[in-house]
Amino acid sequence: MIDMHRVAELPNTVVRTTFQTGARLRHARVFHPRGVRLAGRFRATSAYEPWFGPGDRAVIARQSKGIGSPGGVPDVLGLAFRVLDRNERPWDFALATTGRSAVGRFVITPARAWATARFGTLLPYRFADASPVWLFAEPLDTDDLPNTASLRALDDHLDDRVLRFSITADGIGRPAETVGELDLRRAEPGEYRTDFFDPILNHPADVTLMPRVVNWLRENAYTGSRRGRTDDGAQPAI
Repeated sequence: MIDMHRVAELPNTVVRTTFQTGARLRHARVFHPRGVRLAGRFRATSAYEPWFGPGDRAVIARQSKGIGSPGGVPDVLGLAFRVLDRNERPWDFALATTGRSAVGRFVITPARAWATARFGTLLPYRFADASPVWLFAEPLDTDDLPNTASLRALDDHLDDRVLRFSITADGIGRPAETVGELDLRRAEPGEYRTDFFDPILNHPADVTLMPRVVNWLRENAYTGSRRGRTDDGAQPAI
């Protein structure tokens, strides 16, 4: 007799196993295998305080290269961060470099340098019953950022500087608005207490990532990648 529960679970198993195997072979994440650990604060604008809470919110973050290309070779650059929401619970965001045109801003795109990188969410968010928006992170000090995609150059930059981003929400048929400002520095030892950022798992109940079918795929990919980094007893690579 066919076990229908196992049949229904088959697509989940395939995705999880694929990413689990990839992570085990790399001894790291399938994507964004190496990065720089960061910490800092996020301050929401008044329009977004109902979700984030007022004042400075604690943040941990990571900047990375998507494929893990060596040195300054261009790559899809990543910005992941975790902020405490209004209820002091973790809220994770994962952004990657996008284009800059009206259409290109919604397309994940390799970047040549941290100085020219603009980051966006792959999928839109719905805050309560509002229309969907994509979130973007725009560096505020572009003239001072490394003119290369090297992680070492970014790490050296953080010896005496901070990274500042303006976080904006932009949707189709509605004006862009500022969500808040993100300030990041190199994380201190013991300050960084996570080995993953999972925007599908960690978000407020009244904030939805869309569409749900893609969220299913991403969640199984995240789960498989995490298992692959730990099932051989090794510590997860950050």
